[in-house]
Amino acid sequence: MKQVDKIFEYTILYDFYGALLKDKNRSVFEDYMFNDMSLSEIAEDLGITRQGVRDIVERSKQSLVDYEDKLGLIKRFEIVKENASEINSTLDDIREYVSVYDSKEKIENMLKDIGDRTHAIIEDF
Repeated sequence: MKQVDKIFEYTILYDFYGALLKDKNRSVFEDYMFNDMSLSEIAEDLGITRQGVRDIVERSKQSLVDYEDKLGLIKRFEIVKENASEINSTLDDIREYVSVYDSKEKIENMLKDIGDRTHAIIEDF
C-alpha cells in the first residue's frame, strides 16, 4: 500500500477512534501525523527517546486498527454512505420518470426500493 494511502487510512481511523486513545498517545500521534513533527522533535518536547515516540506512534496506529476491527464503525459508515448515494440516485430516477413517462408502476417500485434501503440503514444502527 502506498504511503499516502496509509496516511489517509490512519486519518480516517483517527477521525472515528482518536478520542479513545490515551491523552499522551493522542497528542504524540497528532504531532507526528498531522502537525508534521519529526520523532526527534516530539521526543525533545516530551523528554523521551526518539524510539519511545516511535513506539507510541506505532502502538497508537495498532490501537486504531484494533478499534475498527472490533467496532466496525468505518465499515458501517461506508455502507450507510453507499445506501444514501443509491437512494439519491433512485430519487433522481423517480423525478425523471415522473416528468417523462408518468409510469406509476415503475415509480412504486422505485419508492419500494427507497423504503428497503432506508430500512436497511435503520437496521444497521
